[in-house]
Amino acid sequence: MANANEVIDEAKGVLAETESKIRGHAFVVAIEAGQADRAALQLFCGNQYQMWKPNADATSVAMFRFSDHPYRAVFLTPPEVEAGAAAAFVALGNRLGMDEFDRFEPSAEAFAYAAYKAWLICYGSAAEIACARALNLAAWGHNCGMMSRGLQEHFGLSVDETAFLDGFSSLPSLEDRAAQVIDYDLRRGVEPYVIIRAARMMQDYERMFWDAMARQSGL
Repeated sequence: MANANEVIDEAKGVLAETESKIRGHAFVVAIEAGQADRAALQLFCGNQYQMWKPNADATSVAMFRFSDHPYRAVFLTPPEVEAGAAAAFVALGNRLGMDEFDRFEPSAEAFAYAAYKAWLICYGSAAEIACARALNLAAWGHNCGMMSRGLQEHFGLSVDETAFLDGFSSLPSLEDRAAQVIDYDLRRGVEPYVIIRAARMMQDYERMFWDAMARQSGL
């Protein structure tokens, strides 16, 4: 039987090409280089707000079906962390000229990531969620770091105003925690291929989000 580290390594191999396209995406590169305009930045904030929204993680936890899972704590976000992230996001959006976040109309292409995440929470195993989340957050955090550097260097934002992005870019690796969940679920009969599929799908939707940002902003 495969172990968690083998599953994670295989998933990384499957994701290698998509991963490189996410981490070197034209939209993110343009922001880091100061070549994006304010409309592109607002596009990012508006779509991201509709996908993420304050308290979205807390709502997801309330829907979580694995109340008896021994590693359930891996999925929990402390309320104070959730509240801090929400405040930091609003501060970032306001600095970039956003005010009526709720009225922003997201594109289906950008929103597809959030739809798949909700589907996975409803129907996937804990191992699928853990693997997809760990690998996805690493790529997302990398892009957040690139954007934060560009916003500070070229757009004059302060570290307080980029705190939302910096919080994700400084996240420690979640692979060890995910491995605990994966090993437990493998022993319960969850197949490696469905875990790898979930990670692949999540990264495909992540790339779709960035593709939407580039297409809609003309970058």
